Amino acid sequence: MEATLSPPKTPRLRINKVFRQLQDLPQRYVACYGGRRSSKSYSVSQLLFLKAMSYRRRILIMRKVAVTMRMSVWARMMDVLTEAGVLDRCRVNKSEKEIELPNGSMFLFVGADDPEKLKSLEQITDIWMEEANEFDEIDFNTLDAGMSTDCQPRPQFFFTFNPIPTIQNAEHWLQRRFLNKVPHELGKLATEGDVAVLRTYYKNNYFCPVETAHLLESYRESNYDLYRLWALGEFTKLKGAILERWDIVDGVPDGVPMVGYGLDFGFADDPAFVVKAWRQKDEVWLKEVICASGLTNQELSTTMDSEGMVRHRDLVVADSAEPKSIKELRELGWQVKGADKSRDGKHAAAQFLRGLVIHLLKGSTELIAEFGTWCWQSDRRTQKLLPVPVDGNDHGIDATIYLLFNPATPWGAL
Repeated sequence: MEATLSPPKTPRLRINKVFRQLQDLPQRYVACYGGRRSSKSYSVSQLLFLKAMSYRRRILIMRKVAVTMRMSVWARMMDVLTEAGVLDRCRVNKSEKEIELPNGSMFLFVGADDPEKLKSLEQITDIWMEEANEFDEIDFNTLDAGMSTDCQPRPQFFFTFNPIPTIQNAEHWLQRRFLNKVPHELGKLATEGDVAVLRTYYKNNYFCPVETAHLLESYRESNYDLYRLWALGEFTKLKGAILERWDIVDGVPDGVPMVGYGLDFGFADDPAFVVKAWRQKDEVWLKEVICASGLTNQELSTTMDSEGMVRHRDLVVADSAEPKSIKELRELGWQVKGADKSRDGKHAAAQFLRGLVIHLLKGSTELIAEFGTWCWQSDRRTQKLLPVPVDGNDHGIDATIYLLFNPATPWGAL
């Protein structure tokens, strides 16, 4: 497949100069990872757009679970097309999740859990694996063996991801295959053979909100391991994990009753987070339904509709500190009630959740990340754990607490 030059006649994208280091690399494997809010995914989406507008490409954009794409990589790429001023000149197939650019280049969006659709893809020139740490090594090996299109520039993989807590003697395959083979420093591109690595953090993102930067910096004192993980983007072994009896499952067993939905409001810096829960005795199944920033209450309501929630029927328990938002959702037909937050605070809620066996449904990316990193605060000087949960990256956990740890409902009784 020969590349055909077609210079983009579009407004100049505002690409962070740190990420411009990734442009026009010859390496087949490009790993871009690091801390939260470091602009990894958005910058890579911009660079892939420029590549697709400069050459005829068929770019496969992937998440491990297909249902997570609509509110992540699909929405992100639509934002890039809007920013570049070409969306009205693109052919967008929402049902098949395909976008054709004005020069004939294609973006194809597929989940690794849809093998039949993957089999039908041909002549792929590039693959972007978003949240690459969710993929199994066999997923990558299969894609790597199949991407052999004859094109210039040559086929290329992009991996974007946040580090995960490390487990002793269980190195992640991305570390073993790529990161550990290329010595690299924060914010500086490093290459070795066919591998390029760039680790970034929130200070590399010029558009990182001040409040978010302050929150990430606060972890330096409240839990230094979490600071290394979330802020600096290092693979770190976390001490003081609060939740231990949880796992990741494919689905909910037949006959387990649904409890309802928990809702943590958010807008600019913090996402609106909706969690669906099922419960049977001391076992709970949780599914991340919505995790998105920038939604007005009207937009949140529309998104709840699109995710299969039913107005006038489904119970939604939300943060009682947002009475105006609760009122607006009620006026839109949602059965929303405010959570009773009069109990003994986060510590008591944490102890309540520790008493449950919790199953997280596959595809609940942010919720899984929160469960794996929710920690007790620690004294910076003595490293002694304190009986206070670290605050900040726990929006899905808050939504879960609002629904389950609620004395006004029978499932929330201790």
